[in-house]
Amino acid sequence: MEKSTKEKIALGLGLFAGGALGYWLNSDKGREVRTDAADKASEYGHKAKEQAEHLSENLNRHASDLSNKLSDQANRLSSNLNQAYEQSRDYINKTSENLKSQFQETAGNVEGASEDFQAGINYAIDNIQRKARELSKQNGSR
Repeated sequence: MEKSTKEKIALGLGLFAGGALGYWLNSDKGREVRTDAADKASEYGHKAKEQAEHLSENLNRHASDLSNKLSDQANRLSSNLNQAYEQSRDYINKTSENLKSQFQETAGNVEGASEDFQAGINYAIDNIQRKARELSKQNGSR
C-alpha cells in the first residue's frame, strides 16, 4: 500500500474511534464513567494536597529543629570562646604581675648588690689609704 492510502485509513479509523468514544461518553454509562473519573481525580488531588501539606509541615519542623540546634551550638561555642578569652586574660594578667614583681625584686637585689659593691670599694680605698700612710710613716722614719 501507498503511504497516502495508509494515512487515509488511519485518519478514517481515528475519526471512527473518536466518534464512537464521543457517543459512548455522552451515553448514560459514559456520563457515569466521566463522573467517577472526575470524583477519583478530585479525591487523588485532595490526597496529594494533604500529603504535600504533611510533607511541608515535617520539613518545616525539621528545619526549625535544625536551626535551634545550630543556634544552641553557636551559643555554646561563643560562651566557650568567651570563657577561654577571660581565662587567657586572667593568666596574662597574673603572669604580668608575677614578672613585674620578679623584676622589682631583681632590681632591688641589683641595687643592694651595687650598694654592697660600693661599700666594698670604699673599704678597699680606706685600707689602701691606711696602708699608704703606714708605709709613708715607715719611710719617713728611716
